[in-house]
Amino acid sequence: MHIVLVGLPVGRMQHLAASLRQVLTPINPHLNFQTPELSPWWTASAQPCQILLCSSSEAGNASADWRAHLVNQGLSFQVIHAEEQGFMGPCLKALLPPDSVTGLSRQSVPIRWQGVCETCSDPACELRLFSGLLQSR
Repeated sequence: MHIVLVGLPVGRMQHLAASLRQVLTPINPHLNFQTPELSPWWTASAQPCQILLCSSSEAGNASADWRAHLVNQGLSFQVIHAEEQGFMGPCLKALLPPDSVTGLSRQSVPIRWQGVCETCSDPACELRLFSGLLQSR
């Protein structure tokens, strides 16, 4: 599996790649990490890859530039939002199947509505409905 980490300074991305490799190698020993610098000539390799765009509010963050570059290239990517050293958990959640990640909190899957709202009058149901709508903005 080929994983491309972009968005933060290259040194930070290399440190994150080393930490992820240490955790993920026992699961998949054939991982290949790439932490390229932003360049107009950079393009993803021909082999299938997963691109993680790390975004934070800290200095040196180039996530907006990387986002524009990836979109212009027509590449799919996943955005990972975190601050300081908090990228490890979200990256693991993005790279591993949901059932295999234990001990890392995940957002619960919203309960799908199964009734008729006009006759429901359940305040908890209304709260879930409107909370979900507000969170999706």
